[in-house]
Amino acid sequence: MVIIASLIAAVLYGSGDFCGGMAARKATAVQVVACSHAVGLIGVTILALAIAERFDPSDLALGAAGGALGALGVGLLYRRLAVGPMYVVAPITAITAAVVPTIRGAATGERLSGLAWLGISIALVAVGLVSYSPASSGGATVTVQVVAESLASGCGFGGFFIFLGATGADTAPWPIVGARLTTTVVLGVFLVVTGRPVVPSGAGTRWLIAATGVLEIGANVGFLFASGRGELAIAAVLISLYPIATVVLARVLLDERMTLVQQCGVGVALAATGLIATS
Repeated sequence: MVIIASLIAAVLYGSGDFCGGMAARKATAVQVVACSHAVGLIGVTILALAIAERFDPSDLALGAAGGALGALGVGLLYRRLAVGPMYVVAPITAITAAVVPTIRGAATGERLSGLAWLGISIALVAVGLVSYSPASSGGATVTVQVVAESLASGCGFGGFFIFLGATGADTAPWPIVGARLTTTVVLGVFLVVTGRPVVPSGAGTRWLIAATGVLEIGANVGFLFASGRGELAIAAVLISLYPIATVVLARVLLDERMTLVQQCGVGVALAATGLIATS
C-alpha cells in the first residue's frame, strides 16, 4: 500500500504542476497560485482537523514562513511551465528542490552519505543534459532564463522543505495549513491592491486552477498516508519521481518533443532525484 500511495501522490503532484502551468497560459502565475492554494487551504485544513495529533503555533508559524518561499517556487514554476518547455522545467526544478535541503544539512553539520554526494554530482550533469537544445532540434528553445528561473523555483521549494523539516511530525499537516494560509492571503491582498482580478476569467482556466488545488490535496493525502506507514524512504523516492507525470502529459497533450540528449537528461535527472531522496 505504501508503494501504491506514493506512486499515486507522485502522479497527482506532477499532474497538478501540469494543470497549473496550463492555467498560467491564460492567467497570471499570481492568480493561479493564489486561487489554487485557496482551494488547497480548505482541503488541508479539513485534513489537519481530522488527523493531526496536536496543534503547535510555532510549527504553524514555521510553515507560514516556508510558505513564502514555496510561493516563490510555485509562482516561477507555473510561469515557466506556461511558456515551456515543460520537459526541461519540471526535472530541473525537482532536482534543485532536492539538492537545496541536502546542502543545507551538510552546512549545519549533518553527515552526507556517498549516495547523497553521488546524487548531487549526477544532478549537475543532468541539468546540463536537459538544458541542451540545439537550434536545429526543432523543439522548444531552452534559454538561460528558462534554466535560471527553473533553478530559482527549485530553490524556493527547497527552502520550503527546510522549514517543514524543522516542524514536529505529530503536528502535520498544520505547517502546510500555515504555508497555504500565507500564500493565499498575501497573494490575494497583492491582487486586490494592484487592482487585478483575484479570480481569472474563463471557465476553462478556472477549472484548471481548481484541478490544481484538488490534485495537490490528493497528493498531500497520499504522502501523509505513505509516510505515516513508517517507510518514509520508500515514499520519498517514489514521490520524487513526480516530474515524470508532467513530462508525459506535456508530451502527450502538447506534443513537446525532446532530443535524444534531453531524453537522457530527463532520465538522469529523475535518477539523481531518487538518489538524493534515498540518502
